[in-house]
Amino acid sequence: MDRFLYHETRATGAALVATAVCAVAGGAVHGFEPLPAGEAGRQFPVWLLGLVVLSVLVELVVEVRRFRKAVPLDADVEPPPDEPLRGRLFLPGLFAFMAVPTLVAALVWGAWLALFPLASAVHWGTQALLITVWERRNGRLLWRKHTMGNVGLATSPLSPRPPTRTATGAPPA
Repeated sequence: MDRFLYHETRATGAALVATAVCAVAGGAVHGFEPLPAGEAGRQFPVWLLGLVVLSVLVELVVEVRRFRKAVPLDADVEPPPDEPLRGRLFLPGLFAFMAVPTLVAALVWGAWLALFPLASAVHWGTQALLITVWERRNGRLLWRKHTMGNVGLATSPLSPRPPTRTATGAPPA
C-alpha cells in the first residue's frame, strides 16, 4: 500500500526525466526542425493546448468519481509511515519503460518524438494536483491498495489515528 499522491508525483517525474533524456539525445542526433510556417504552424499549439484542457476536464470528472468510491481503511489496518518524496522523485522502472522505446523512436525517426512522454507527464501531474485538492477538501488521504492483482483506492484520516488505549488509559501491552 502506498500514497496515491506520491505514486502519481513519481510517475510524473519519471516521464519528465525520460522526456529530457530523449530530447537531448534526439536533438543531438537530428536537431529540432521548426514547426511548419503558415496557418498550420500557428494553429498547432492552440489545438494542442485545447486538447490538454479538454483532457484535464474529462479527467477531473472521472477521477473525482473514482476518489469518492474509495473505501475507508479497516480499523485494524495501519497505513504505512508517510515517507518523504525527497528520497525518490521518480520511478526507475517506469523511466526505463518510457525512455527506451522513446529514445529508439527519437533516434530513428526524429527528435520531436522525444516529447511523447510529456503527454503522460501532463496526465499524471494533473492527477497529482487533483489528488492534492481532493485530500485537502475531504480531510482524508488516498492510498493505492493492492488486492488480488487489482489496484483499488482506500482512504484514511488526514491526521494519524490516535494510539489505542485500554480501559485504564494505559497503552496496550
